[in-house]
Amino acid sequence: MDYSTYSNEELVSIIEAGDEAAYDQLFRNLAPITLHEAEMYRGKMDTYSTEDFLQEGNIVVWEIISRGNFKSGKFSTYFGGAIRNRLIRIWRDYNLKNLVCIGEQEDFHGNVTRILVESDYAKEYRQKKAEQQKRWYDKKKATQPPKEKKQPMTKEERSRRVCAYQKEYYATHPDKLAERREKNRIAEKARRERKKAERLAAQTAQA
Repeated sequence: MDYSTYSNEELVSIIEAGDEAAYDQLFRNLAPITLHEAEMYRGKMDTYSTEDFLQEGNIVVWEIISRGNFKSGKFSTYFGGAIRNRLIRIWRDYNLKNLVCIGEQEDFHGNVTRILVESDYAKEYRQKKAEQQKRWYDKKKATQPPKEKKQPMTKEERSRRVCAYQKEYYATHPDKLAERREKNRIAEKARRERKKAERLAAQTAQA
């Protein structure tokens, strides 16, 4: 079916009704907007070509319609803001993840090493995020009441707490108590046998 005479809003309605064949015409209608918004980023990101930018625009169209974000007005206007924001995020992520080459350095063996540094955009972005985070923590700290400093637990209090916990635990797990007593009995028997062997060895050495 030929959708070339349909408006963008009509194409969106057709797609929402279940006819996804209208996507191709909608993509073609919105491609100039995508290329216009991508103009300032062309040549600045090595991994992005014209086809990549167009694909990002197609993804934005699909997300808007599938999520039901567009309600009324001109679809091209809504799409323009959405693709602009997406390209800004892509540009930000690219600068944060990729270093900028400011020159090359050659050693005595003729090996060339690229000098890579973080971009100014990435530095400013990280500094801005750090300042925002600091302001958020300062505001949160100012609105929260000061925490009362707990007194350190004494050795006697710690011992009483451990005893109370063990008493409660073994009261609900009698099998664990019997198992522990058996282990203690075996360990005590082994200790006595070891002491006895040490005494015999000492007596033999003296003789």
